[in-house]
Amino acid sequence: MFENKRPIKLTNSNDEIDQVIQKNYMSIYKYCYYHVGNSNAAQDITQEVFLKFLKHIDRYKEYGKLRNYLYVIAKNCIRDYLRKAKQVNLETVIEGFDSGGIDKKLEQLNIGEAINSLEEIEKEIIILRYYQDFRIKDISQVMGIPASTVRYKLKNAEKSLKRRLEI
Repeated sequence: MFENKRPIKLTNSNDEIDQVIQKNYMSIYKYCYYHVGNSNAAQDITQEVFLKFLKHIDRYKEYGKLRNYLYVIAKNCIRDYLRKAKQVNLETVIEGFDSGGIDKKLEQLNIGEAINSLEEIEKEIIILRYYQDFRIKDISQVMGIPASTVRYKLKNAEKSLKRRLEI
């Protein structure tokens, strides 16, 4: 595939590097945001992508599109972030709720406690599905389990939550 292409080496000029960052920052940010569903986390991951790129810029040789290379870095950074995010605690879940009156807060605590009482795998699936808006396929990829298992576990978790909350 790359036999006929000559590698292009980026110069370390600040102007060229600034152009690369300015040209690609928003698309990488949107890609990260789509995967993590949190603007602060997406900003952190995006910055990490460009820091990793800059750290290894002297070893970079462009055979294709630089943008694709940045997406590969972003994919790896997102994967690292999601691995760390698997350990979700009650405070993180409660932050996803809208603010409201005291009745709303009590309801939020009940929901948070009900989610916290689920098995770890079910808890993770509920959070990825309803708080991060992941699709079944994405949850399957993040968790490394078949989509059919995700669907089954999701239905079980929903039934358990419904029983616990008496909806």
